[in-house]
Amino acid sequence: MYFDPRWLIVILGSAISFSVLSPIIYARKLNFFASTLPHSSLLAVTIGYMLGFLTGTHPVLWAVPVSIVLSLFLVAIIHRGVSEDSATSVFVGFSVSASVAAMYYILTNFPAQTSLWSYILGDPLLVTWEDTLLTLAVCILIILIVLPIYMKEIIIGQDRDVAQVLGINVKLHDYLVILTLTVASVTMLKTVGFVIEHVAFLMPAVIAAGIAKDAKMFLVYSVLVSAFAGILSLILSIWLNLAPSAVYGLLLVGIYSILLMRRGSE
Repeated sequence: MYFDPRWLIVILGSAISFSVLSPIIYARKLNFFASTLPHSSLLAVTIGYMLGFLTGTHPVLWAVPVSIVLSLFLVAIIHRGVSEDSATSVFVGFSVSASVAAMYYILTNFPAQTSLWSYILGDPLLVTWEDTLLTLAVCILIILIVLPIYMKEIIIGQDRDVAQVLGINVKLHDYLVILTLTVASVTMLKTVGFVIEHVAFLMPAVIAAGIAKDAKMFLVYSVLVSAFAGILSLILSIWLNLAPSAVYGLLLVGIYSILLMRRGSE
């Protein structure tokens, strides 16, 4: 059985990146926002694909700033008083419609250099060394950003007023978290896929919340569960000839279901 070390690096890097951010999403109640990120990331990557082709550069160089602008625009609207539900609904509607329009334009006017389906379904088994190094670099960056601010994010999630009294710049942390989530979403889109990113952002923390007894173990369990699912998904996908991202998502849902049944039987 053929095995490429790039597969393990990419899958573990993606799994760890999302699982480090997942507890913050859970604690800060950003589930709805995190669910919108794959939509804006798909639009940003599609635009980046076009600009990258025209300039001879990597699509991610364009996709990251485009995605950041889209996310900051959404946050700015919410901060101006528009309800989160309304703002997110409009944002998702625009992102999805614009993504379809941009993808149709690319498919009919540009030569195929990278399959756009890989951004929708995820394709970690066809990554290049360039993709692998990018995933590893982003994973390290996310860890370096999240670890120093993790406990502050938990406090903000519990009570924003208390966090401000303790001297935490809540608004600054809002934007820092949004930017980090956005960068993770757009850079990992090719390896995880638009569809499974929703699961990768949300499920590790949901599982960890049912096991952990304190905030630190909440993060530890989130990472361990996601890394375990990532490694096992790689093994099963090679053995059974299935999409690794799909197996990863199903494993996380399966783990959660087992824990739920155990709690119900106690």
